[in-house]
Amino acid sequence: MLFSTRLTALLALALSTTSAHAHSVITNVAGANGVAAQAFGVIASTPRDGSTPVPFEQDTSIIRNQEIQNGQAGVCGRTKAGGDNDVATQLDAAVTSGLPSAAADGTVSMTLHQVNQDGAGPYTCEVSTDATGASFAAMVVSTDVPGKNSLSNAKATDFPLVAQMPAGTTCTGGANGDACLVRCRNAALAGPFGGCVAVTTSNATSTSVVDTATAATAAASADVAASSVIDTDVDTATAILSATDAAAAANAATAVSSAAAVGASVDAAAAGALAAPTAAAAVPAATPHRWVASHRAGGRSRR
Repeated sequence: MLFSTRLTALLALALSTTSAHAHSVITNVAGANGVAAQAFGVIASTPRDGSTPVPFEQDTSIIRNQEIQNGQAGVCGRTKAGGDNDVATQLDAAVTSGLPSAAADGTVSMTLHQVNQDGAGPYTCEVSTDATGASFAAMVVSTDVPGKNSLSNAKATDFPLVAQMPAGTTCTGGANGDACLVRCRNAALAGPFGGCVAVTTSNATSTSVVDTATAATAAASADVAASSVIDTDVDTATAILSATDAAAAANAATAVSSAAAVGASVDAAAAGALAAPTAAAAVPAATPHRWVASHRAGGRSRR
């Protein structure tokens, strides 16, 4: 019994003093506001289809209390590739990219990629409302990574990890005053392994102060451009109306002239039509029919 206890202690000491391999990483945070992010220190180009130390463990975080306390690492631990996950630097980058938001009930939905055996669950999560990591409040893990004592046979596998903030939590950290720091990790002897993510409790997409200023400048430029377009359109419309009026006047004059000409023609035709019956009436008197002449002649002979 004593030998077994000492062996366990020696094994734990050996694992804690050697260069441990990190075996899990939070590859995605799905914000309720539609923004997606990942844990501090994650390298997007790291392949996720293998379980060997190189290259699959290079950006996963080791978060040990002892290293945090003695200053070897910050509250978000370290990675093999990038070293210390400096909270201030990583938070600024996260705010600039945009923060995913917790759901209305305070839940944060994440994807944990288990590289190999000791990246398994269970996991604990906690939140720092001012995003400094000076103090943390426990979160309730509602969807956990499978495992027992942080061990399982899973390799190169994604698992959902969902944790809920305490009721009434409001994020106050970061450049915009709306960021929280969420830290999740297991209890592996070679770890613990896990990661830190920056989130917000605001439903609107969080952007950096620089981005906000840039957006304001762009909006002002758009207003100037719109004003210029409006002025140009007014000038163009005025010119078109002037040209239209001139054309209309010319068309009207042409129409009047045409109407006058048509009227004169009609008058001439009407005058001719009136004269025609008179000429026609004279025709019978000038050229009497033959039977009329014969009748008249016969009458004279009988008398």
